[in-house]
Amino acid sequence: MSVIQVNSSLSSDDAFLADTFDEKQLKSFLFEEVRELSLTPSPSPTPAHDLDSLASDILDVVQSYGQHLPSQGCEDSSHSWIGKPFFMAQVKAQVEKCEAVHLILPAFPWKSVNRIEKVIGKLPDLGEEIALFRLNQLCEDIKAIYPPGGKVFIATDGVVFDDVVGIPDEDTWEYGEGLKAIVQDHGLDNIQLLRVMDILGYTKDKPLDKAVYLALAQKCREEILSSYGRTEEEVRQMMKEDPDTLLTYCGFIRFLESDLKYSPVTADSRSMSGHKYRKTVKKVAIQMMIRAESFTKLLQAHCSGYVRLSIHPSSGSVKLSIPLIIQSSGDFPRSPWHSSLALAIDGSYSMVHAKDVCDTHDLITKDGRGYYFREKSSLWDLGPDITCEPRYPNTLVVRPTSVDRCHGGETKLSADQMNAFAALKRAHTAGPVLLAGFSTGTDESFRIL
Repeated sequence: MSVIQVNSSLSSDDAFLADTFDEKQLKSFLFEEVRELSLTPSPSPTPAHDLDSLASDILDVVQSYGQHLPSQGCEDSSHSWIGKPFFMAQVKAQVEKCEAVHLILPAFPWKSVNRIEKVIGKLPDLGEEIALFRLNQLCEDIKAIYPPGGKVFIATDGVVFDDVVGIPDEDTWEYGEGLKAIVQDHGLDNIQLLRVMDILGYTKDKPLDKAVYLALAQKCREEILSSYGRTEEEVRQMMKEDPDTLLTYCGFIRFLESDLKYSPVTADSRSMSGHKYRKTVKKVAIQMMIRAESFTKLLQAHCSGYVRLSIHPSSGSVKLSIPLIIQSSGDFPRSPWHSSLALAIDGSYSMVHAKDVCDTHDLITKDGRGYYFREKSSLWDLGPDITCEPRYPNTLVVRPTSVDRCHGGETKLSADQMNAFAALKRAHTAGPVLLAGFSTGTDESFRIL
């Protein structure tokens, strides 16, 4: 495996947009458009007889992002959502007030403690970026049929589990700050990140900085367990009665078996037999379930009118299971915090364990950190000063690593590079390949961004 560095220091005006705008001008234009829309009076309330139809259409948009397991008596429910009627009342209530449809997703806790075999660092990478873009696009799609749109509230729940899996609260804080940076830097305005402290009301009168966060972490864990806590007996009974709860528990066991290999929680268990280690994993898994169900109870109390999303596979009876990354296989993906994103030459994604692609992929870095894995191929090699940047959903942007504008410099592709670009474009079938930052004199048969 080789390591390739991505240059992320380009200014926004390094790209050309067709023949009319450069990127700076377009951003200014869009800002004015958004400003005008924000000054437009809110639409009048929807007539009562239209509420059912509109709410149903909105939930159909939400459903289009879901993927579920077959329910009893149904051969394939992957393209239907049996829980849709459950959320009609919540959506109708928000539509009646002309409010954005609120969706709640407990997710994005931290990067796996196994940073040797599974993930490529402790901070968010391209996997989280693609996932956040997808959630933001869900709300944009709602906006296409309902102007107030949607709002995804991500309840970042890492601090709830830190002490159970052996992740320092400091790492969880830094991961959350990385998520905030992605949301802000990319203008993902349909996403709001909520930490546990926000939900419990500790941040109403004061900003949440690292010192306050660390001081509140254990207090929040204790409050959740004392006020909303489930007992082990309750959780085990829930697993007997509800297949989705049992499915989540089995999922916890699967990822903990690899996660805990490098956790201080199981430091004394590494010399044990496989049977004893698995017993330790199951003990941690049941503690994870207790925390998870307690956190769910907290969300039910504070976010009762929200559409519930989940990153865990389920039947969809009381939530929408949403894949955060669309894989070429069509399988429900691993989460970005328990795996690494691998980009194939055709532009498709797979969520993999880092150790499994070391021989077949190059590690691409950005800002000195691991960013994603890219399938090894000579087709990526367009020149030493040219970089390929994956963008949501499956777009590839080809741009120069730097442009010397101070001296009137322009970057042009040579004939050989144009041929190489054409070959890459033919192979990259999952999405478009665009040129950015090159001279507009490039052959018109290629799309210039």
